[in-house]
Amino acid sequence: MAFKVGFNAKGKMKRVRAIICMMVLVVASLQASAFDFPSSLVSVSKTRIKELTLLIRQQPGNARAYAERASARMEVKDAYGAIKDYSIALVLGAEDSTSIREARGNAFLEVGAYREALKDFEAVLTNEASTESLYGRAVARYYLDDHFGAIRDLDEVILTAPTHNRALCNRGIVKLELNKLEEAVSDLTLFLTHYPDHVEATYALSVATNRLQKRIAKRSM
Repeated sequence: MAFKVGFNAKGKMKRVRAIICMMVLVVASLQASAFDFPSSLVSVSKTRIKELTLLIRQQPGNARAYAERASARMEVKDAYGAIKDYSIALVLGAEDSTSIREARGNAFLEVGAYREALKDFEAVLTNEASTESLYGRAVARYYLDDHFGAIRDLDEVILTAPTHNRALCNRGIVKLELNKLEEAVSDLTLFLTHYPDHVEATYALSVATNRLQKRIAKRSM
């Protein structure tokens, strides 16, 4: 996952917004969106949706079938359809309700339903520790303007999973937005050691470094 940092003509930073990449299937390039699946996988998913739809007609109470169709719908960029199927699976009492709720939270993020996503991730975290739900809650909190809450969640994600590079990159971006420049430089520099060609992170680091240098220069005057 990456963040975009924009500036207006006067050089003032615009509000930073995330490019959400919440899928369990993490693509190699963190610049890809959550919906950038290979065409071969999309084709398989479309076929799978047809098969599951037939199964659901025969077994309308099959919660697992709804959950699997929801996952396939996410792969063909049908987040709204996925949310509907995940919700039905939960109503039907699916055994793996925790993973389904987490997946629905990710789908809510895709459509900008951040409060609904927050509820799902918090429901998961009430019952068990989940790095993915912590990360998802951080994203939801960010979009709901709880930036410090987002950083707390990202801190915990990185503490639990130091190689969670999406969390590291995003924490650096949020800290840049909050003017925590030294910490932003540290996070982004570390992230870029793993992804040196990441355009958004490289740009964000240059912004953070430039602002930090100006701050230091003012202090020395």
